[in-house]
Amino acid sequence: MIGYMYDTDFLLHDTGAHIEIARRCEAIDEMVEEKYSVLPIETRVGDKKELCMVHDVGYVHWVEGAYDDGIRTIVSSDTVISAESYDVALKCATSTQNVITAFNNGVISRAFLNLRPPGHHAEYITGQGFCIFNNIALMARYAQEAGFSKVLIIDFDVHHGNGTQDIFYDDPSVYFFSTHEKNNYPYFTGAKEEIGKEDGVGFTQNMPYHDGIDDEEFLALFDVLPKHFDFDIVLVSAGYDLMNDEQISTSQISYSGLSQMVQKVLDFTGDKPIAFLLEGGYNIESLVQSVDITLDRLVNG
Repeated sequence: MIGYMYDTDFLLHDTGAHIEIARRCEAIDEMVEEKYSVLPIETRVGDKKELCMVHDVGYVHWVEGAYDDGIRTIVSSDTVISAESYDVALKCATSTQNVITAFNNGVISRAFLNLRPPGHHAEYITGQGFCIFNNIALMARYAQEAGFSKVLIIDFDVHHGNGTQDIFYDDPSVYFFSTHEKNNYPYFTGAKEEIGKEDGVGFTQNMPYHDGIDDEEFLALFDVLPKHFDFDIVLVSAGYDLMNDEQISTSQISYSGLSQMVQKVLDFTGDKPIAFLLEGGYNIESLVQSVDITLDRLVNG
């Protein structure tokens, strides 16, 4: 049985005329309801102090009061704050703990989290790039609290997960592996030379690629997943904006290529727990089909 997380409250984060819209998650959920027998994992509203495991307390307090203070965006106009955004982002990030609990109890070994807002661009001190709080980073800390001491994070979104890298850059207990389009947002992070700092040197691995990458070149990037890192759990930032039907990148990844990549990640994971967390993907039809492919591999791979 595959664990699945979704909550209609995730739709309340109102982004207006934006490409990151509520329909993304809603359409995915409709497909899941129609095609898959999954184990629903309940959401929760954690204490805001939990966010401070991965974010600056001042930033958390700022977001909590931002809308009432007349603030409507974080950093720039790409990251919207609406009346419900703080509550939704808090629920989204802290709900990931329940998936860890399901892993720890042996109820599931694989999961897909249909989350919104996305998280991988949110750094320790600020949100950005459509992201308010870093969902996968907080999930990694919950995993460690539950006894999964060494966490491997794989990020295949077309954009570099600069926030996740920032939070764990000096931490040897979390290995961050990212494939991403070199000439794309956030532009100034994600170089191969960025390998961590202090105790975290060697635990960040960036695999930037050129514009227009195809399946063959993309799949080869996953031949160098860190075999030397003895992980206890794998968390995946699943961004589907790398697909060839997307307008936000130049990459030319087909559905077949995506399926093969997901299978390579599952084969690498073996019998360890693995969760895929939704990040990017803005062409609704392409996004739904991509998640369908991912779930098919989770069920049958």
